Amino acid sequence: MGEILVRNIFKKLIVWVSFFFISLSITCHGLTDDSNLNDPVYRFALVRDLSSSFENSLKLNPPPIPIDFNLAKQQHENYIHVLEKLIETVIRIEADPCHPDCNFIEDTAIIVGDTAVISRMGALERQGEEIPVALVLENLPLKKIIHIKSPGTMDGGDVLYTGNHLFVGLSHRTNAFALEQLKEIFKGQIDVIGVPVVDGLHLKSFISLFDSKTLVISSNDAGIEIRNIIEKVTNNFYNFVFVPDSTASNVLRIHSSLIIQDGFPESEKILKCLCDQKQIHMIKINMSELIKADGALTCGSLLF
Repeated sequence: MGEILVRNIFKKLIVWVSFFFISLSITCHGLTDDSNLNDPVYRFALVRDLSSSFENSLKLNPPPIPIDFNLAKQQHENYIHVLEKLIETVIRIEADPCHPDCNFIEDTAIIVGDTAVISRMGALERQGEEIPVALVLENLPLKKIIHIKSPGTMDGGDVLYTGNHLFVGLSHRTNAFALEQLKEIFKGQIDVIGVPVVDGLHLKSFISLFDSKTLVISSNDAGIEIRNIIEKVTNNFYNFVFVPDSTASNVLRIHSSLIIQDGFPESEKILKCLCDQKQIHMIKINMSELIKADGALTCGSLLF
């Protein structure tokens, strides 16, 4: 009888210990995994080769040191190679010498679920970059391809899709007519929210996605104003991670990796801490020559 009682106690002890370690494992992994359950899993990336006329790309401010074309090409190729390691299918589109900015392919379209919206570019010089991109998208598994119509103008760099909201920057490149079209396109599917951009080029010049509830944002006045608007309209839905450098606030999250800009040590410390906390692999790449053309990490690819 005593032996049976000991066995039963021992069995219960094993069950209790097993439950404890399973619970501990769930709790620890929950700190990193639960927040990422709704993050997008990318199967495709569209990229575009660097134009031979890239040095003539549009710039908000002429850089004090001109673009080194050979270095820019090397940096752009490295960017594509990193994507090829992380994403199953990377499709390259040939460059167009008539469009110096064509490598910034993000601006040509946005893709939400199985719907692609083709941009009507905000800069007249860039209109037409979207045509070869639309042709490629027509042969990929998307159900709808819709074009922004005049007088609407939209650059993809002004659109931040989190999986919960579609934020649309109202900037010099994206206007209220395009915002209303996007609201109609995604009516009943996702909230489309306009966010004024009073400085810089695009909305994503100051804010980008880390995960479905965490946004990386610049700590300058423009970033703080964007944060205040988003907090108000979403009832404090998001967590914000502030970095001191606007350029470094544009990060590229792909699966369990985060690509950041090399050369911004203070911002890097903050992002490294975030990645360590969430168990995300951080990759640094140098894009100095593309930055001179107002380029950022999300600019160079169209992911879905």
